Parts: sequence; C-alpha cells; structure tokens
Amino acid sequence: MVTIFLWSIGPLFVKYFSRFYNPWTQNAFRYSCAALALLGWMAWKRRPVFRLSGRQWKNLLLVTACNVCMQIFFAAAYYFIYPAVASLIHRVSILFVITLSFLVFHDERQVIRSWRFLVGCVLTLAGALLVTLGQDPRLLARLQVSQSAFWIGVGLALAYALFLALYTVTIKHLVRDVPPLISFTHVSWTTALALVILMLCMGGAPDLWRQPLKPLGIMVLSAVLCISVAHPALFAALRHVKAVVSSAMMQLLPVLTCTGSALLFGDRLSTLQILGGGLVICGASLAAIAEARLKENDECRMMNDE
Repeated sequence: MVTIFLWSIGPLFVKYFSRFYNPWTQNAFRYSCAALALLGWMAWKRRPVFRLSGRQWKNLLLVTACNVCMQIFFAAAYYFIYPAVASLIHRVSILFVITLSFLVFHDERQVIRSWRFLVGCVLTLAGALLVTLGQDPRLLARLQVSQSAFWIGVGLALAYALFLALYTVTIKHLVRDVPPLISFTHVSWTTALALVILMLCMGGAPDLWRQPLKPLGIMVLSAVLCISVAHPALFAALRHVKAVVSSAMMQLLPVLTCTGSALLFGDRLSTLQILGGGLVICGASLAAIAEARLKENDECRMMNDE
C-alpha cells in the first residue's frame, strides 16, 4: 500500500511541476535526487554496489535505455493532459508486458492461452478506447486542454506504457543475477546521468535557480518518496505477499490518481470515460492475475519436483 500510494501521487507531482519546469529539467533533477539517496543508503549499509560483471553491465545499460525513454514519455504526457486519463491509459502496459514476455520468455508463454488474459485483453482495450473517445469537450476547454493536445498526451501515455513494458521485461534479466535493490540503485544513477545530459542539451538547467524554492523542495521530497522509497517498499512487500495479490492491488493506482487529480486540479471524467476506466481496471486486473497465477503454478511444480 505504501508503494501504491506513492506511485499514485507521482503523476500529481509531475503535473504540478509542469507549471515551473520543462520535462527535461524535472526528470533530471528528480532522478538525480533519488539516485543520490539510494547511493547514500548503500554507502551507509556498506553494500558492494559496483561489483558487476561485463554481461551484467550490458543488461544494466539496456534497462537504463528503456527507463530513460519511459521517464521522458511519462513526464511529457502531463504537459498535454491531466493525470486521470493518463493513469488509465498507462494500465495498457500489462498487455504489453505479457506480450513481450510471450516473445522473450519461453516459460511464460502459457499465460497467453489463459481465459483471464484473453478476457482481460478485450476489456482493457475496450476500456482504453472509451477513455480516449469519451472525452468531454467542455471539460477539456475548462482545463485549457485543446483537442490536439489531448491526442498528443494520449499518444505519449501509450508510448510510456510500451516502454514501461520493455523496462519490466529487461529488468527481469537483470534481477536474475543482481539483487533487486542493487539493480535499481544502478538503474537510478545511470538513468539520472542520461537525463542530466539531456537536460543540459535542452537548456533546462537554468530553471532550477530561476524558479521559486518551494517547488524545488517539493521535487526533492517527491523524488525520495516516489522513487527512492516506493521501489524498495515494493521489493520488500514481494517477499511477504503473493504475486497475484500485488498484481491485483496495483490496479488501485489509477483510482487513487483520478481521485487526487479531481481534488487538486478539478480533473473530471465523463460518464463514458468512467465506464471505460472501470473496464481498463478490470481487464488489467484479470491479465495481471493470469500472469501471477502462472508464476505461482510454476513455483508449486518446482517445489513438488524437489
């Protein structure tokens, strides 16, 4: 629940920061703060962070490339649309994850035959279609979002969902050899380095000292909470709860984000979008449960064999 809450308010922070910084600046600064916090934690715990083999470094760089693209599209989407619609579109990522896993991991191909996945796929796609087509022009006008900006934002949200899936699949390779917390520590500082380079190339660095101090301080807080704390909390939780439980609970994310967006920004969904959002959440839940059930069955078979 800690991870779910922190990840649900992340988009609200990003939307708030869009008033002060361009996406390159806030991406670079937030990830740099998170990386420093994680590296400081590892140094305090005296853990051997940098002892990786050449093959592990190659896998790490692949994960970092996916994460950099993912962060760029994630932040950019909120400069065009509000968090409610984007958070629902993001749920499509579970379909991308399972499809990519089907292509890459031979032991996960059975999930594609599951009735839960097939029904979930249909519901998710139908719901995403309703979320996008069920837009209320009057609400968009009140929020000062043009039709073109809305569709650009939807496209960016879908791109984020795709790279989130790529990130999820590539990090599976990395965490097979490297402990999850150490893996994410490496991913955080390499991602931060790439984002800082992009920020300098785009000329966004001056925003950090030209804007008021309050949003800068909030950016530090959001980085530590939504990145440095949320990821380790998830890793710790997965030691104690089943994958099917965590997968189902993760579908609470858009519900909390939509609620927060409505309270903070006056962001509302039309009746069709609410119906579509319900379909997206139900469909993504079924698809996630299908994948988690497969993993649990494989684990049970392995235990029985032993």
